[in-house]
Order: sequence, then structure tokens, then C-alpha cells
Amino acid sequence: MKVVVIGRQNALASYATKWDYLPSDIDLTIITPPSLKQTLQDLPAERSRRWPHVFVRAWMTDRLSPFGFEPFSLWRQLRRLRPELIHVDEEPPSFVLLELLVLKKVICCHRLAFVTWENVRMPYLLPFAMIRRLTLRQANAAIAGNSEAADILRADGFQKPIGVFPLTATDTTRFVPARSDDLRRTLHLDDFTVGYVGRLVPEKGVVSLLQALSQLSGDWQGLIVGRGPQKSELQVIALQLGIAERLRWVDTVAYQDTPQYYNAMDVCVLPSLTAPRWKEQFGRVLAEAMACEVPVVGSDSGSIPEVIGDSGFIFPEGDSTALAQRLSRLQHDAALRRMLGQRGRQRVLDNYSNERIAERVVAFWREVSAR
Repeated sequence: MKVVVIGRQNALASYATKWDYLPSDIDLTIITPPSLKQTLQDLPAERSRRWPHVFVRAWMTDRLSPFGFEPFSLWRQLRRLRPELIHVDEEPPSFVLLELLVLKKVICCHRLAFVTWENVRMPYLLPFAMIRRLTLRQANAAIAGNSEAADILRADGFQKPIGVFPLTATDTTRFVPARSDDLRRTLHLDDFTVGYVGRLVPEKGVVSLLQALSQLSGDWQGLIVGRGPQKSELQVIALQLGIAERLRWVDTVAYQDTPQYYNAMDVCVLPSLTAPRWKEQFGRVLAEAMACEVPVVGSDSGSIPEVIGDSGFIFPEGDSTALAQRLSRLQHDAALRRMLGQRGRQRVLDNYSNERIAERVVAFWREVSAR
């Protein structure tokens, strides 16, 4: 089967590695912009280790809906490749979907699937709302990264095949349980350590985490890995709560170094809060921590309960007392931590590894192609 995968995130090796695990009867080509503009930096695209990787000039790579490719260059590549299926790793209101729905007809490709993670309804500007309606009407299939995103598609009348699984896979050869004694010594982490990895913004709920930590008794420390506009405010709150001396703050670390930070934690927390236009769509850090056999605690925002399953604890978002109770239980029960850690890694191997996601994608592509 000849497939073209198109989308910005595939410019990142950490996201695109799953394609290396496709079976030999898949003939894949990846099309991405030559670089990816993200919130904190511009990242050059990384070529696939296995598949042809074509760079096409694009605009607004840091924007959801206006993002698109230079049309003639995109048409030229698709005409050359003549794929049986176009897999578009972008949301349905994206301008690139409009481009591809037109080009799909020009090059006589009969199948196009898009990807959506959006688990809240968004008030799109009229042009992008129209693109979304056109996408839902003319696309042949969709992959929803979580069950709520699939529910929204169905509620909007999309009656074609929907695969419900995340395309954000976890590298279980990189994220493995290991001792982080040197890092713990460097950071002076001598006690039960509660960790957080992610952006420091209000919707991530770090205030709830700090409030919960202030309610813990005994010896404990907090490890906050990440940066963002809320950092100064959070440090002031930590001072007010009287826990500042127990916290270690580390700016965003290189992707290849993140496993040792997870392994320096006794528990990893994702305390996200639902916002009017956002709630947690997956929670990549949960899967990475679980792969390292670190027990996880997450709020009930969005798809967090879906990801954790029975491999950790869930608490009502914003309820710092409930979070503190779950952390206290883990603090005083090493056997429970070990059991949840082992269960978490197995859950990642079964559901979120590169191998498993590749299997699910290929099975879905075959289903769509057979229709």
C-alpha cells in the first residue's frame, strides 16, 4: 500500500519514530515543512531513518488552522508519488486539509484520512468552520486521539470509519526504569519526590499541586521540570505556602535527558485543569513516566483517566485535598508504588509503544483501503 503522511509534527523524530515500525508491504513517504516553529523555539525537521522524507515550504507552522503548504510544490510531490491513501496529521479546520481535498481529486487519490485531538468544541472563524465542514463531508476516515474527540465527530454527523487511539507513541526503549542516583544527588533529592513535567501555565494546574504538597506530612520534596509564563507566580505561591525550600525547579531539559528526570521521581503528577477552549488531550508525560515504572497521579481533565486506566490514581481537577490524599498514600506505601509502576509500564507496552501504535495505524489504513 502506498501511503503519504503529511503533517507538521512528523518533522520531529520523537513523534515520527513510530513509522519506523511499519511492515514492509507499506510504501510510505513523509511530507513536512523544513522546520517547525514551536512556542519556545524553532526546530529544524529531522529526516526519517527509514522512509523518504520530503520537505515542502509551508507557512504559519505555529498556527492550527491557517497552516498550509506551498500549493504547487505540494501538488508536484503528490502527482509524483500517486498515493493510494493520504494520511493528514492535522485538525479538520486546517487550511492544509482544504489544499489536500482539492489535490486528492486532481491526482485521483480516492482515500484521505485526517487526525483530530480536539475534545472541546471550538468557535472557529467562518472560513475555517467551512473548511471543517468540507473535511467532514469529503474525507474518507479519521483518527481521533481520544474518545471525546471521536464523540464530537459523530455528533457532527461524521459517519465514516473513526479509529480511536493516540498517534503520540512512547519510545519504550528510551523510557525505561533506571536508577537516577547521580541526578538525585545533584538536585539534593533525598526524600520521597513528587514530580511534574510540562509547561508552567495556569491550565496545567500546578497551583493545585503546590497546594497539595503543602498538606503532606513527613519528609518529601518536589521536582518541577519545565518553564513558562507562570513560573514566577508559582515560586511566589510556594513561598506563601512555606514549601519553597523543598522544591527543585529545572528548566525544560533535552528530550533525550527526560528519562533520567522521570526516574528521579517517586511519583509523577499531571494536575491539569479544564479551560473553556482546552482540556487535556492525551498527557504524553503520563505515558513516559509510566514507561519508566513511575506511578502517576492525574486529574480527571479530558483524556487523563483514559490514559492512566488502572495504572495510577485519578483525582477531581482542582481538588488539592484529594490530590494530597493520593500522594500521601503513595508516600507511605512503597509496595503500592512498585505495583502501580509495573502495571503502568505494561499498559504503555500494550497501548502506547511505537510498535503498538504502528500496528493500530496500519490496521486502520487497511480497513479504510478495503472500503
